[in-house]
Amino acid sequence: MMTPEIWIDVVTTVLPSGKRRGQKLIGEHWLTTRLDLLLRSTLCFLAISYSLFFTGGSSAWGEPSAPSKDKGRASFHIEVQDAQGTRIAGSDVKTTSVTKNSAALVFNHKYQPGDRIIFGGSQRLAVRLDENMPECVVYLPNSDRQNASYEIPYGREEKQTGSAYAPESFAGEFHRVVVRALNKHELAGRHNLALNPCDLRQVEEATIQLFPHASTNSVSRSLFDFEARNAIDGITKNGHHGVWPFQSWGPQLRTDLWWKVDFGRSVELNKIRLMVRADFPHDSYWKSAYVEFSDGSHVSIQIGPTAVFQDFSFKKRRVSWFRVANLVPADSSRWCSFIEVEAWGRERP
Repeated sequence: MMTPEIWIDVVTTVLPSGKRRGQKLIGEHWLTTRLDLLLRSTLCFLAISYSLFFTGGSSAWGEPSAPSKDKGRASFHIEVQDAQGTRIAGSDVKTTSVTKNSAALVFNHKYQPGDRIIFGGSQRLAVRLDENMPECVVYLPNSDRQNASYEIPYGREEKQTGSAYAPESFAGEFHRVVVRALNKHELAGRHNLALNPCDLRQVEEATIQLFPHASTNSVSRSLFDFEARNAIDGITKNGHHGVWPFQSWGPQLRTDLWWKVDFGRSVELNKIRLMVRADFPHDSYWKSAYVEFSDGSHVSIQIGPTAVFQDFSFKKRRVSWFRVANLVPADSSRWCSFIEVEAWGRERP
C-alpha cells in the first residue's frame, strides 16, 4: 500500500500596491491568510496522526513496526513539565488515537532550564524526544508504576548540558515527541544493546529510570563534553575533542578508572566494540584493559592507537552489565578517552 503524503501549504502574495504579504483582496476588504499558532499546531498534529495511521510507525532500522505484546498496555503517556512540575503540554494519549502502537505529542513552547519530558507506557519502547535527536530504544524497569523523566539539555558552552548535543536539538518553539512500541525484529534481532542517545548523567544515589545507562568514576573537570553517556550516544566523529560532535568519555589522569554500562535486565552478549579518541598528539590511548561482566567473569583485551572501531568477541554471556576497568595507558601523561562503546547481542527470550 502506498503511503500518502500530506502537504500543508500556506501561500502568501506580495501585491503591486505594497500591501503586506499573507493578505488577499476580496472586494474592498483584506482577508488575512496567515494561520495562527494554534491552527498550525493542530494541522501538524493531524498530519502526523494521518501519516502514522498509514505507515504503522517506523522502527529505528526503518522497518514496519509490528506491535509487540509487551505487558499488554493500551496507552502511552507523554507530557512536558517545567522545573516546578507544572504541566506545559500533554496528557495520557490512547494509542488508538494515532495508531495501535504509537503516539505523538505536538506542542509549541520554548524550553527553559529544568523543563522535562515525561513518558511511559511499556517496559521496552522507542522514543524520539526531538526532531533533531535520533530515536532511542530504551528499557523502563518501573513502567507499571513510574514514567521516565528526561530533563532537557540546554546551553552550548562546555559547562552546560547542551554542549554534548547538536545545536539545533531542542531549539525553537515547535516540538514533537513520538513514542512507539518495539517491533518483533527489535525484540528478537541482534543489535547494539548499549546504544542510548537519551541517556543522562545520573545524580548520585538517584534511581535510574531508563536503560541502557553509562556511568564512570571519573569525568574530566566535570564537563558534559566528557560524560560517560557520550560513549553510547551513537556519535562517532573522531580526531578532535570537546563540544558536539566530538563529545567523548574523557576521564581525569588516574590509574583506577572504570566505565560501565547497565542494561537494566539480563541480555545475551558476545561482542564489544571500542573506539578510542584519536586526537593525537593531544591524546594517548589505553593499550590494555579488562572487561568485567555481571556474572563474575572477565576478558582481557589489547587496544591499539587507531581512530576506527576495534572489535572484541567472546563466548556468549547472559549479563545485566559490563565494565571496562584496569585501563593501562600507553602514555600516562596524556589524555585517554573513548569516543564510543558498543555491546552486540540479543534480548533474552
